[in-house]
Amino acid sequence: MSPWKCAIAGLLCALLLFAATPASPGRDAYERANALFAAGKFPEALAATEEALRLEPKLVPALTLKAKLAMAGGRHDVARKCLEQALEIDPRAAYAQFLYGLVAYLGNDLEAALPRFRKARQLSPSDPRAALYLGLTVESLGQPAQAMSLYEEAVRLERSTGEVHAETLLPGAKLLLLLGRLEESERWIREAVKASPNSRDVHFELARVLLKKGDAGQAAAQGEIALTLSDGVVTDAAIHYLLIRAWQQNGRPDRAAMHANVMRAQETPVGSAVKR
Repeated sequence: MSPWKCAIAGLLCALLLFAATPASPGRDAYERANALFAAGKFPEALAATEEALRLEPKLVPALTLKAKLAMAGGRHDVARKCLEQALEIDPRAAYAQFLYGLVAYLGNDLEAALPRFRKARQLSPSDPRAALYLGLTVESLGQPAQAMSLYEEAVRLERSTGEVHAETLLPGAKLLLLLGRLEESERWIREAVKASPNSRDVHFELARVLLKKGDAGQAAAQGEIALTLSDGVVTDAAIHYLLIRAWQQNGRPDRAAMHANVMRAQETPVGSAVKR
């Protein structure tokens, strides 16, 4: 056999041996846990994750998944410990580093979140989540220009994948509104509406921009749409308040009064209403 054929044969043997190498002890349990997590079966996912870590205590994906489960349950202390352990094992684990920043951010520890998100950006420059949350952090720390640059980068990265999410567009749109860049803000929000047409948050933000631009009629229309939707975090009270202003500016005091009455009724304690 020629030397070239011997080399090819050796390479094939090596590949076969690599394919035959058994998976790590906890990998199967981790894959099962991850599938259960994706299905929203959190208790079952936690049990499978614990099994994976019992079999392989240094399995970084399992530690990261345990941290996600802990965060879902509000146990940020457990999440932090899991992520610190994961990053001690693998300091270049980009997703674990991002979650480590997110734990601090959700705990309102922005000074701790800032370097963690910066590190996550270094480890995974193409991850829009790291850019987005670094932007949210620096905006909260009073650096709007840097935040806007990061929001633009997060949107650019998502566009490069062919799909932009409303959650990525909204922080930048809100900041543009705050900076008085109304036309840009409206463009971002209308793109968010296309991405998530059933989100009350995007219709509410569009109503805010339109009201600021002096288009009270369209602002009221968008506010009324927002009020019919449940997907989002904007409260009914915030929408009613916006609609009061929009209908007043639109020359419809009757509609404004209706929303004011609804707000008063919602603010009145049940016990007080009964006593009257």
